[in-house]
Amino acid sequence: MANAAPTLGPVIRDEVIPVAEYLGLELHAGQTLRIIDLEGKQVPDFVCFNLHNVRERLSTNNSRLIQKRWLLTTGHALYSDEGNVMLRITADTVGIHHASAGCCNEFANFLRYGEHGTRNCLDNMAMAAAPIGITTKEIPGAFCPFMKVISHPDGRYEIQEPDSRAGDYLDLTAEMDLFVAISNCPQDKNPCNGFHPTPLGIVVFDAAVG
Repeated sequence: MANAAPTLGPVIRDEVIPVAEYLGLELHAGQTLRIIDLEGKQVPDFVCFNLHNVRERLSTNNSRLIQKRWLLTTGHALYSDEGNVMLRITADTVGIHHASAGCCNEFANFLRYGEHGTRNCLDNMAMAAAPIGITTKEIPGAFCPFMKVISHPDGRYEIQEPDSRAGDYLDLTAEMDLFVAISNCPQDKNPCNGFHPTPLGIVVFDAAVG
């Protein structure tokens, strides 16, 4: 995979998640996961679990509350539901990500768009996490790199097309051993992927620099 981003150490995984598909992987403490927007304006949905105790899982709510921020970027952490740091953002070329714990799902897609059976991030993440015994009901709220959501003074919020361009990336360095489930968001009925889902790049480095 060609990209201009710096190499952090030995590459132990380098692959592409096709449009609307998913990936589950182990990420060990000290390793860095790089999520690359290969063509621009593509959002992944991301959850993770303590590899040694899968009942401990990502909490975007804790991540916001503990850091008193709704916008997370370089230097900020993703916390678990037990208040432990799971990952730290160590590089970020976009700076806008969605951490409200939402994700597209069968039920919401039907209510919003009147269609049953659409591919969605909740089902994708459940399939990705199935090897560790996680069911759909056990998927926590997702962190959504590159997703752009703005709030209006009257209380409404609006999904807009991402600012990410081809080659933009987010680095997440693990602070505990994790199982990570990633959905390459299939949504094409709102602007979250620019109405045109595209592939995502995934690189895992064996150790973080610094």
